[in-house]
Amino acid sequence: MFPATILLPIGCLITGWGSQVHTHWIVPDIGIVLVGAGIILNFQCIQTYLVDTFTLHAASALAATTCLRSMAGFVFPLFAPAMYNALGFGKGDTLLAVIAIIIGCPAPFIFWYYGEEIRNRSRYVRS
Repeated sequence: MFPATILLPIGCLITGWGSQVHTHWIVPDIGIVLVGAGIILNFQCIQTYLVDTFTLHAASALAATTCLRSMAGFVFPLFAPAMYNALGFGKGDTLLAVIAIIIGCPAPFIFWYYGEEIRNRSRYVRS
């Protein structure tokens, strides 16, 4: 999860600014590869963590995560066209990269240092 939290914002920046300044087509494609790798790696790490943590209730934990991910996929197209029209591709993807850094980068450290304490607070975790 540590490398994935770095890949996602870097990919957003490469994609956005590569599209903004009309570079060769491979530059935004490289950015999209990094974005995709960051998303998939993060998603796989989160799923593995949830299955290992909530063994008996793993299906419910994965369903809740999938529901949250699907709601984000529903909401993003509602504001994305307006955001990109107002900011352009470079600044719009920079905004997404900053959000990914603010939310994503602290998460692995929080789970690394406080994961056991967080898990112990749940009544659904098997000790």
